[in-house]
Amino acid sequence: MVTETAVCNLCGLPAWHPVIGEAGALFCCPSCREVSELLQGARAEEKLSLNKGNSGFVAGDTAVFSLSGLWCPSCAWLIQERLSRTPGVACAEVSFLQREARITYDSTQVAPKQMVRRVRQLGYNAWPEGKTPGDEEEAHWHRLLISGVLTMHIMLLSFMLYFRQWSGRASADTEWLAHIFEIMILFLSVPAVLILGMPILRAGLAGLLRGRPNTHTLIAIGAFSAFGLSLRNFILGQGGIYFDTTAVLLFLVAVGRWLEMRAHKVSNEAVQQLWQQVPPLATWLTADGAQQVPADALPPGARVLIRPGERFPVDGLVAAGEGDVDESLLTGEPEAICRKVGDKVLAGTVNLDGSFEVIASATGAETMVGQIGRLLHQALWQRAPVERLADKMAAFMVPTAVVLATLTFFYWSTQAGFETGLIVALSVLLIACPCALGIATPLTLWVGLGRATELGVILRQTGVLEQLAQVEHVFFDKTGTLTQRPLQLADVATDCVANDRFLAWVTAVEAHSEHPLAQSVVAGAAEVGDLPAVTAFRALPGKGVTALVNGTPMWVGSRRLMKAVNLALPARLATLALHWQEQGLMVIFAGWEGSVQGIVGLGEHLRAETAVTLQKLRALGLQISVLTGDDELAGKRWQNQLGVPVYAAQTPADKVARLEAAGAGSLMVGDGINDGPALAAAGVGIAVSQGTDIAQAAAEVNLIKQNLTAVPWLIQLARRTMQTVRQNLVWAFVYNVVGIGLAITGHLQPALAALLMVLSSAVVTGNALRLRKFPLVAVQNETDFTSLTDHLSVPELLQDF
Repeated sequence: MVTETAVCNLCGLPAWHPVIGEAGALFCCPSCREVSELLQGARAEEKLSLNKGNSGFVAGDTAVFSLSGLWCPSCAWLIQERLSRTPGVACAEVSFLQREARITYDSTQVAPKQMVRRVRQLGYNAWPEGKTPGDEEEAHWHRLLISGVLTMHIMLLSFMLYFRQWSGRASADTEWLAHIFEIMILFLSVPAVLILGMPILRAGLAGLLRGRPNTHTLIAIGAFSAFGLSLRNFILGQGGIYFDTTAVLLFLVAVGRWLEMRAHKVSNEAVQQLWQQVPPLATWLTADGAQQVPADALPPGARVLIRPGERFPVDGLVAAGEGDVDESLLTGEPEAICRKVGDKVLAGTVNLDGSFEVIASATGAETMVGQIGRLLHQALWQRAPVERLADKMAAFMVPTAVVLATLTFFYWSTQAGFETGLIVALSVLLIACPCALGIATPLTLWVGLGRATELGVILRQTGVLEQLAQVEHVFFDKTGTLTQRPLQLADVATDCVANDRFLAWVTAVEAHSEHPLAQSVVAGAAEVGDLPAVTAFRALPGKGVTALVNGTPMWVGSRRLMKAVNLALPARLATLALHWQEQGLMVIFAGWEGSVQGIVGLGEHLRAETAVTLQKLRALGLQISVLTGDDELAGKRWQNQLGVPVYAAQTPADKVARLEAAGAGSLMVGDGINDGPALAAAGVGIAVSQGTDIAQAAAEVNLIKQNLTAVPWLIQLARRTMQTVRQNLVWAFVYNVVGIGLAITGHLQPALAALLMVLSSAVVTGNALRLRKFPLVAVQNETDFTSLTDHLSVPELLQDF
């Protein structure tokens, strides 16, 4: 039975009225089923990477290629589809923004060089990752300059011919001069067309011959049709010549592509900065003295020297030295932080004034900056639902443009002659290019992801921005999230055993736990002395822990756990625990041999930014709730203090159930070991800095900077990003519809159509790049930010390039 939660096997959108295809695959409409069968046949599930999750892919070798010659996302789609159909390829993913192809394949059936050949047969270039020959943007800029000079002279000579006709001075006496000008225009047009037109022609013909027309195809048909018509008329000496139209068309298209390259480079700055700031070499201190070695070759535990002004090459603990460190690269925090012996330092951060000796704990890809870079790289490969929708629209536009141009040509040829029909059809082809539609969504999402990175907010996929924009209810874990870490050991009370022995037993057990409360106990009991032997340790999520201490079964955790394992609570300890809770302390119970032997009190305080964070979330119109494992009495106290609903005595299962009931519009913010299931169950999970590995692995968002104000800021950024996506999609759609209508009716000349195509892409690109100006501090409400960024002007667009 098909449920409402079914999704289309092609585009990933909800299939409210599913259409069943081969092998029971579900599609949202008959068109998706037909496209899937056309492209992939019976193996659509395994091959088409537009399907979210790619669960059908077969494991194998992975190859990554750098690509060049891509003009718009349609090019990436074509390469991806072509590679997916290669025998032996299990999965092919192509990113237009990254100019990369990632392929999972069976090395016994296909070799990387065969895949490179496939790409080049389409008219594009591919190289193994990291071996691209030079800067594609720089090479394109040089071609643009040369063709620009040629086009300028072509336009100057053409203007003289037009002036001769418009002024009424055309005569037999000046015909020879006009003919010389036409010859000069022809000789200037040939190199101009070859420099910019041949790469387009090759890619366009390759797509057309393989039945996959692309943007190159539209431009190539238009430009070379005009050139061929002009050459024919020149040889026959009759009709008009349009060499200037061809040159201007190709030049404007090249300008548009250069603007897209610049936008790609600008939007990538925040991500690339992470990779570039880690020094490749480190000063390794050994028994033989100091020596320079590659940083990623250092073994764990190596002692590294960092001098004033240098960047830390590794993650590690300070063994000697003290000084200020600039960590703004990772946290976005502009103020320097003093680091001393025992403190943790991170690769890529700057030693401002001290001299440090650091014991390396992580190098290369295992450092925090390396992990962040890997997460960002993975995020860029994950396509948001709105991206898949835009891709679908762009892929539909290319064949539609060819059909419309063909019909337009036949109509105008019968009404006004062959030449007029060709010129009008050329305008239709140019105005219908889906370049703006193709870049409207991915570029905007990438800029938003980069802006988040600058504030130390790491997104695992760009689709998270779309989910965050739809958040309606924010849930917070209390301990360690809304409250300050670490909690302080405030008091200890026992029944029949000595305090020192009791605390030693509790500390021995808690030392095996990752739970923040356990770590607070261990930190507060640092001077307790020798600890007993602990075996058979086991965590009981939401309740506590259990272990054998010197062979005796012991339990440490909540009062609920004591009751569950039938440990009697002495009246004195029960009264004292209630008193501590009324004072705001968190109480941990510990017992063995049939009774609770003592209690531990931990004090916690709200973070400095908790109140302002909740205030900003309310200003955004969001519901707020707090989930805690504290008992009901403590929960009421926190509810009175925070002014939001607090759900007490919540087990991990309770948290999951509450979040599932809230639906896709829920957001969970946490950091503890108990929060892992809740973060995974929420519509979006956010793990704050210094959270456990379990919490961070389950969350879609990680806050490197331990500041809760990043939560409302991120929601505002997501809303602004999706608003920009909608603006761009509406603009691109309206542009195509209105432009095609004007072109079909003969109201657009080809040169003007090319100019409008470039301007449309520039508007979409500039609008996306405005997100780079999104303030790096959370504002009070949407109105404050709207007043700063809603006005779009041409100078602002040009500044972004």
